[in-house]
Amino acid sequence: MSRALLIVALVAAGVTGSAEAARKKMHSDNRRPTRSTKANMPRGFVWPPSRTMVKMADTCEAKLDELGVGAKPTQREGRIVRAMTLPQDHQIGGITYTPAYQKHQVLDCQLVLALANFAPKLYELGVREVLFGSAYRWSKVRVGGRTKNALSRHALGIALDIVGFIDDTGRVALVSKDYKHDDELLLNIERTVNDSGMFRVLLTPRNDPKSHSDHFHLEANPDYTEAIETRPSS
Repeated sequence: MSRALLIVALVAAGVTGSAEAARKKMHSDNRRPTRSTKANMPRGFVWPPSRTMVKMADTCEAKLDELGVGAKPTQREGRIVRAMTLPQDHQIGGITYTPAYQKHQVLDCQLVLALANFAPKLYELGVREVLFGSAYRWSKVRVGGRTKNALSRHALGIALDIVGFIDDTGRVALVSKDYKHDDELLLNIERTVNDSGMFRVLLTPRNDPKSHSDHFHLEANPDYTEAIETRPSS
């Protein structure tokens, strides 16, 4: 099966159904942030970004260059500090990141860097490709089957919804279908992410079956503590 047909099949198998369910849910559960929505920021995060945060974003870009990750800066959306798009070859640390949608593909530099640093562990597990649904998305937090009036980390570009993985044999492991059958690859990835301490949280069908039954929700964990006292001048 060609790569294009494979992705279409994957979307038809799980992601499209989830999107349709989400659209229906929107009628009674509006996830779009309002003025009353709580910020829910990482440590030290301020908006607009402080000088120190901008400097940290510059350092992040330099580290990606050192690692050979060809992600490119793009127009900022939501509350992303340094918006980036995937490299032309969609490779981050030797792992291919394939989007299931044409939108929601903007990531903050800190998420790209976290994925690049974690890539060797994924590669060691046999992962060669990650199939993802959303990166940036202007929305509220949804957990335990309920929407909270707090800004999702997707709105900061530091969260990624992963719908499946492809290993070095070409086998596809879909979270929506294979996790409930204790798929060894998916369980090993879950365990490795949690043991690594490199991410803030990993939500899965195990720890949040109501809101994350068909994907892994992975969050980078930037710390801008030193940025608090250095807000940009007006």
